[in-house]
Amino acid sequence: MRRAFPALALAALFLAFFAGGAFFADPIGLAAAGAAVRYRSAGALSMFVPGPGGARLYARELGPRSADVPVVLLHGLGAASHYWVETAIDLARSGRTVIVPDAPGSGKSDPPAPGIGWGIPGRVAAVSALLDALRLRQIDLVGHSLGGWTAGAFALAEPHRVRRLVLVDSAGFTKLDPEAEKALRRSLTPGDRAGARRLYDLLFLRKPVPAWGFLVDAFGRTYRQENVAATVAALAEKDGLLGRETLLPPGTVFIQGSADAICLLADARRAFARVPGGRLFVVRGTGHDVPLEAPRLFHETLRRVLGP
Repeated sequence: MRRAFPALALAALFLAFFAGGAFFADPIGLAAAGAAVRYRSAGALSMFVPGPGGARLYARELGPRSADVPVVLLHGLGAASHYWVETAIDLARSGRTVIVPDAPGSGKSDPPAPGIGWGIPGRVAAVSALLDALRLRQIDLVGHSLGGWTAGAFALAEPHRVRRLVLVDSAGFTKLDPEAEKALRRSLTPGDRAGARRLYDLLFLRKPVPAWGFLVDAFGRTYRQENVAATVAALAEKDGLLGRETLLPPGTVFIQGSADAICLLADARRAFARVPGGRLFVVRGTGHDVPLEAPRLFHETLRRVLGP
């Protein structure tokens, strides 16, 4: 046993150095890997289903299959299904079936098939294909940021399939002048560390992790990937939700960070007021990522508005 101890200690030290090196080299990838472990430990099932044009979509499913109406969680730009891991586990523990897809070109999902495109219509088509593949007639739909825009557009396109709609710091309700729009598009695809740091500050009021240089660099690399740049370039005003709020499902819920610098609280207030029976929950002292900045309060609010 004494002879084995040095070998075990050396192995432990090697693993610690390896993990540390991986963290510095790819902290976001390591976080996604950690989320994958969390999903598996919660009993999540992984699947690929056919998407629009034959491109594969990846999704995770967890919770009891007995639930009549599943909850589908849509992530935003630069993220994937790992974004929702704690929310998905929380909902599953409350008895809900939860489905969390990777948007086309994100995570493990294939890029959009030729002719489908990276914009909102292609993302809406992906949600429709996912529901068709899983034979789901009706869902509760939750979307964050660009995922909120996608969720709202899907509810407008196929209202019979959405029982409840929850939009979290949702895009799609803001009209910018041309110069401000160009500036925002540039901010979402930062070219250097300074730009990545500005974007990190723009997204988060309560930083989930300190803005260390290597973390900011990894953050910037994520937003320089092809899927992000192509999606940003494909976003079009004609696909927006502004002016169509009255057509959203009655009782649509908006959850909004009070200090969101991208999807403004003022825009959310105007939007929810136009939705029949719309509700707005403002989370004080948070920015664009309420699910990460105030997870406990967000989960409590989400469970309450979704119901059983």
